[in-house]
Amino acid sequence: MKEYYNEEYRELEEEGSSIDIMAIVKRLWNKRKYIIVVTSCFMALGLLMAIFSRPVYTSSCTFVPQMSSGRSTSASALAALAGMSTFDMEGGSTLSPLIYPQLLENADLLRELLYTKLDFEEWDEPVSLFDYYMNPDYQKPSIIGSIMFYTYGWPLSLLSSLMDKQDEEQDEVVGPESNESASVSRIGYFTEDEYDCLGIIVDKISVDIDKNDGYLELKCRMDEKVAAAELCEVVFSLMEKYITAFKIEKASQTLEYIQGRYEEVHLEYQKKQMELAEFNDANRGTLSATAQTRRDQLTAEYNLAYSMFADISKKCMQAEMQVKEDQPVLSIVKSIVVANKQSNSRAKTLIIFTFLGGVLAVGSVIGFDFLKKQGSKWPEWWSLEEETAVLPEEEEKKKA
Repeated sequence: MKEYYNEEYRELEEEGSSIDIMAIVKRLWNKRKYIIVVTSCFMALGLLMAIFSRPVYTSSCTFVPQMSSGRSTSASALAALAGMSTFDMEGGSTLSPLIYPQLLENADLLRELLYTKLDFEEWDEPVSLFDYYMNPDYQKPSIIGSIMFYTYGWPLSLLSSLMDKQDEEQDEVVGPESNESASVSRIGYFTEDEYDCLGIIVDKISVDIDKNDGYLELKCRMDEKVAAAELCEVVFSLMEKYITAFKIEKASQTLEYIQGRYEEVHLEYQKKQMELAEFNDANRGTLSATAQTRRDQLTAEYNLAYSMFADISKKCMQAEMQVKEDQPVLSIVKSIVVANKQSNSRAKTLIIFTFLGGVLAVGSVIGFDFLKKQGSKWPEWWSLEEETAVLPEEEEKKKA
């Protein structure tokens, strides 16, 4: 008896779900004109975007980071040939490839990139990226951009200019160029315009990591093909520069410390050498016990100074070799090539907008019906009444 009720309840549940699906399909069919209109509007918008949008060119390069792991074997071999005793100066640990995308968030790198000058077709002299994106004199006219500006862009720009004036008044009291902020070298400061420009530039740069093969691919996108290739070259050079500075930081600090100690020991060695030489010149031929004791004392001090000088000289040479060994080498597998074809496809843009319009139209029909069933008055123009159009199956039932 219990199994009978369970089967009956399951049949009713399946029947109810099928009825709901059929009701949704019927509702969408009755609202087909609305769906077609909304989808057509998005299709027209996608067509305008595909026709009048700026071209995008992508340049890329593939590279493999090659770095020593552990203590350098060649440095140890040279040290052994020179009679040096190797000392613990680790710093050759291999860096993870995951750190390379993080370099695009380095404040110093971004500042250099911000004011990097590239060659553009319309101007004879190179233009910095900051001027190209933020200076109105270098902006190319765009039909879509003009429409967006004159519809809702000018109120936002007016509000932004008023906020900029307030920020300038505050900067006059405590500005980024004051002595206090300039003394902090590890804190990056950007103005509002620089932040806006960086947001545009960073979106055009990407670093993809292939964890299986161990190589990295740098991609840069610009609206001019030569500028895209130059940007890719500049970003690669900056990444190589900062990853090298980060990698050899410990070895460089060790070398700087040893060089400082080398100068001190060298001066002490020269001092003891001159004292012994002056004493020998002044007491030439003297065989007194006092003179002999003083000579032995100066000779011992000289020998100790020479031993320290010889040891610090070996360590300084080894530290210099360690710095050179720790420098990473980015081997380029695929070189940078100027792109001849656009990377933004017009057909793809049209398909995306058409699909988006269809999804929004179907979703709005279901959403508006749900709001109306919940007793909402918005939107007022939307009605739950079914349209006069009926399915062919219903017409046959009415005739029968």
